[in-house]
Amino acid sequence: MKTHAKTLTSSALVVAGLLSGSRQALATQPLQAFIERAQTQSFDAREGVATTTQREAEADASLGRILPAFSARGVYTRNQYEAVATLPSMPPVKLVIQRQNQLDGFLQLDVPIVDISSYHRYKSQSVVARATREQQAVTSLMVTRAVAQMYFQFLGASGLVRSAALSVKAAEDNLHNVDVRLEAGVATAFDHERALANVELARQTLADTELGRDLVARQLETLSGLAPLPAEDFPADDLHEEAPLERWQALANETPQMRAARSAEEAASEAQKSASTALYPTLAGSAQEHFTNAQGFTGKNAFYTLQLVASFRLDYATLANQRAQESAAAVQRIRSERTGRSVLDSTYEAYRRVQAGIVKSRSARSQAAAATRAADLATERYNAGVATQLDVTQAQRDAFLADANRISADADLTFQRAALRLAVGQSTTTAGNP
Repeated sequence: MKTHAKTLTSSALVVAGLLSGSRQALATQPLQAFIERAQTQSFDAREGVATTTQREAEADASLGRILPAFSARGVYTRNQYEAVATLPSMPPVKLVIQRQNQLDGFLQLDVPIVDISSYHRYKSQSVVARATREQQAVTSLMVTRAVAQMYFQFLGASGLVRSAALSVKAAEDNLHNVDVRLEAGVATAFDHERALANVELARQTLADTELGRDLVARQLETLSGLAPLPAEDFPADDLHEEAPLERWQALANETPQMRAARSAEEAASEAQKSASTALYPTLAGSAQEHFTNAQGFTGKNAFYTLQLVASFRLDYATLANQRAQESAAAVQRIRSERTGRSVLDSTYEAYRRVQAGIVKSRSARSQAAAATRAADLATERYNAGVATQLDVTQAQRDAFLADANRISADADLTFQRAALRLAVGQSTTTAGNP
């Protein structure tokens, strides 16, 4: 369990080091704080712990069926008549065969000696418990991925709010500039109305971005149980290339998903063996100590009994269950193959998304820089009287959209790097390659 706990912890913190190579000036909590809280507070994590405890208890119950069992029993019997016999001896011996108020006590030990079917049933339940622990690690990765996704969306949404606020200020400054020019007689009322409309549009955009940020923050709090503090910045990826795809896919065979699938396949195999050996004879032994106030013909108040019981049962239900377990084992083998392919597909998708994200992020940064320069040039040209107010407002909108696209691209790329590591179950807290 200690090793498993370490696996869960390392898997949960797998993306915490992804930000170490990125520029950060975040007022909100670090990603690691949300992940650690989510591992104990999220609904999925808590359900996984409870399910693991249940499966381990079921495995212990199966073990109990093949271990010796002790029982104690006391019986009071009220008989209508008392039976007493007198032996013809010198002197005569009086034996109480049945008392009117009879007390009996039994101490019994039952020992399964040969029960192959129950043994394989216990093995199956034990492997199921192990598979559930591995599935708990899978759940931990899923929780980590969901938290990381919401975390980077929150940072991106916070960046959009800041960009929208700057856009509002730029629109207000432009409106002020137009009003100054209007008073000087070098601008028209049409320019004023267009600049005013641009301010109101920017304010609407700011309200939308604030709503989006607050909704994402709420989702992040629901997932992790931790309310995020306001964020003042967002991650800027360094645009480095990842290791070749083959190196990532080489790790796929040891992911928690694959370990859980192999354990489930082994459990199905043990269940099949249990069903197949249900036709085998069983042998059990028992020892009983009997205490009574009715001595019977032995003349003893306490005596023991030893038994060996061999049994065999043949019925159609056993044969049908055997076929069902064979099919269940075949189904689980197919599921294991599908899980393996799914892990490889997830790794491939995450890797390709990182590659595409690098291109998109680099292009978005160039686009944002160009749009910002264009907005500045449009303002300068308008002040010089060689551009229209329409050129200014359009350039400002383009600049905001380009900056929003840059923020979204950077946030998505940072998350996709995390998703790539989670896809292969990488248990490292650094952002390095495998």
